[in-house]
Amino acid sequence: MSEAMPESAPDAGVDIGMLQERGFLNVRLDPRDEHAVKAAEQVLAQSLPLAANTYSSGKHRVYWLGPDEWLVETDAGNAVALGGDLTEALAGSSAAVNNVSGGHVAQRLSGPESRTVLAKGCTLDLHPKEFRPGHCARTGLARTTILLAADSESDSYTIIAARSYADYLRRWLTHATRKPTGIRQAHWV
Repeated sequence: MSEAMPESAPDAGVDIGMLQERGFLNVRLDPRDEHAVKAAEQVLAQSLPLAANTYSSGKHRVYWLGPDEWLVETDAGNAVALGGDLTEALAGSSAAVNNVSGGHVAQRLSGPESRTVLAKGCTLDLHPKEFRPGHCARTGLARTTILLAADSESDSYTIIAARSYADYLRRWLTHATRKPTGIRQAHWV
């Protein structure tokens, strides 16, 4: 996965960064169709997460969005080819693959105060026992619908939002670090 562009100060309690060069594919298929699931997994070279609110990591990140829907996060330069390969592999199945890269951006929020900042605008229970690495959920954050994922690194989250809300969300996250709760100022990375 592409890393956020670093601009962090060493004393930052929260780092906020845009994940660069990300592409996104929306995949719809019937998970009971073993042929379609196997074909998609073969192209992706990893399993589709079938448990609610989970994601799989490998060459790509594949997020469960619903019983028959996934969001594939990949390198931007690979999205068109991967979408074509998936469409070809799923031909004859009741499935759809759409490149939605232009409509999404990914941001990373990390640092020891990241859960505290997210809790200011998100109603999910973010306790590590409830929302741990490998988990994701569609939720609201600061009046914006997002896909939130707990990264494998401690105190790190990926936030996927509509491109049109990216600047608003960045400003809201930055502002949320400024409360007089002892949280140090965020630095964009």
